[in-house]
Amino acid sequence: MFRDSYSKNKFLITIEGMSANTLSLGIQGFALTALALYFQCKPFWISLITTLPLGLQLLQIFLGTYYKFFKTKKQALLFSAAAARIPMCFLFFIVLFNKTDYRYLVGIVFIYSFFSAFLSGIWTSSVGDIIKKEERGLFFSKRFTLISISTVFFSYTVSKALNYSPGKNSILVLTFIIAVAAITTLVLLYFHDIPDFSEKQREFSIKKPLKDSNFLNFLSFIAMWNFSIEFTKPYFYYFAVVDLNASYNILGLSTSLTAILSIFTFFIYGKLVERIGYKKLLSFGIGVSSYVVIFYFLMTKETVNSLIMLDAIGTAIGWSAINLSVFSLLLELSSPDRDSYTAAYSLSVGVLGLSGAFLGGYLANFLQGKTIMIFGDSYAGLKLMFFISLFLRFYCMLLLTKVRAYQKNLYYPGIYPSIVYLLRSRR
Repeated sequence: MFRDSYSKNKFLITIEGMSANTLSLGIQGFALTALALYFQCKPFWISLITTLPLGLQLLQIFLGTYYKFFKTKKQALLFSAAAARIPMCFLFFIVLFNKTDYRYLVGIVFIYSFFSAFLSGIWTSSVGDIIKKEERGLFFSKRFTLISISTVFFSYTVSKALNYSPGKNSILVLTFIIAVAAITTLVLLYFHDIPDFSEKQREFSIKKPLKDSNFLNFLSFIAMWNFSIEFTKPYFYYFAVVDLNASYNILGLSTSLTAILSIFTFFIYGKLVERIGYKKLLSFGIGVSSYVVIFYFLMTKETVNSLIMLDAIGTAIGWSAINLSVFSLLLELSSPDRDSYTAAYSLSVGVLGLSGAFLGGYLANFLQGKTIMIFGDSYAGLKLMFFISLFLRFYCMLLLTKVRAYQKNLYYPGIYPSIVYLLRSRR
């Protein structure tokens, strides 16, 4: 079936990405909103649950110590995966036996996030060693395309369940999908061929990347970017459902539209990024995703459906560029001592991500249900957070300009020349 181990690894990395994406979708977006409301979570706890998978990435600074407990890197990978995935399966049984205390949800997501931090560090380092540098742009664009397809299936199934059978039955469907995805990722990781670690990886330190001025600029950017995202991340769909009575059907449809459009954008970006560079593509994605926030600031009960669909289009264009660029830019800026750079990256996004989530959670608790008057017009309190987030995102674009990385200006030569430019072979 496979020509060699390299082909097998590329296939497994892609398929495992689809199941891991399904698992993560279960605790974000409209699915998280449904879970949080079922478990009677207040806005602060919703914010905490949302940011834990990212925030606890800071634990990767202890990855060198963590390695010492295992003989091989694959053994460390599988233990981390099992410890992170198996507790997620318990959510189904908790719902089945009518337990609705928010502490069950928070506790399980915490355990998942704790071990996923180490899993992510090991996986990132391994994939950086496995995938050839010259193939990364095209490979990850294809991988994200297939991941988008899994998003369509998840969004359609879960949104239909939530819309037509609200309450326990729909949450059982959601948690069952989460459980199946968790077990599937664990099985697929078992078949990966993981390069073993060296003694240097066991003894790595984050001092080296912190002395790299260019990488430090990148850390400043990515830390502030994650702060701005986690500050408002769980409240877009929460605002639409709780304040504007949007249906889960329209939320699922918008998520599916985003995923479908992402299939095309990943194809285009995969061809384009090799010519203009990850930094240029990332800057473009941040710009688009920033303007999309305006939709929620203007959203009302009369316009919620149309603006959510416009948000889906903007999200596909902006976030597919961001998702394709951030990880690859990290690999581009990392030295051969990739574990140290990955740990420094995770520490930055973890600390600022948690800070953004805590601040956003407290502010959301205060603003929820309140109305703000501006020039005689009334705005829901949560819209103030969206307004703040918009300026934070624009500030991140300025920080990104300080990062030195390969880039080439993008120009528009017309529709037909543009198509030829994208599809022609590299010379």
